[in-house]
Amino acid sequence: MVESAAADRAAEKVRKLVAMSASPHLEEARTSAFLACRLIREHGLQVSGQPPSAASEPGFPMAGVPHRQPTADPHCFRRIRVRHPGHCRCCGNPITPGEWALWCRGNGLRHPLCTP
Repeated sequence: MVESAAADRAAEKVRKLVAMSASPHLEEARTSAFLACRLIREHGLQVSGQPPSAASEPGFPMAGVPHRQPTADPHCFRRIRVRHPGHCRCCGNPITPGEWALWCRGNGLRHPLCTP
């Protein structure tokens, strides 16, 4: 019974560490994954799929529901500070790094005052 309680605590800790391994902070994610693997190895835990109740938890992707964010409108330009040299898609003049420009995925760069 004591071993079972310890294994349950370790399994719960592993679940939390695995969730933390999705952190956008690289070092935190790496450390969490490492600690989860170490706990699994030390306690001889068996890794299996998600329990059925996990599907009802927020943040868990449901079947039939897209888990990606909707894509932005392809004609929606964002104002950015240019990091790489390029050319305006409207006037063809160069856009230098450090300059402000409008950018749209798949449509490229344009000067803020140029009109398509």
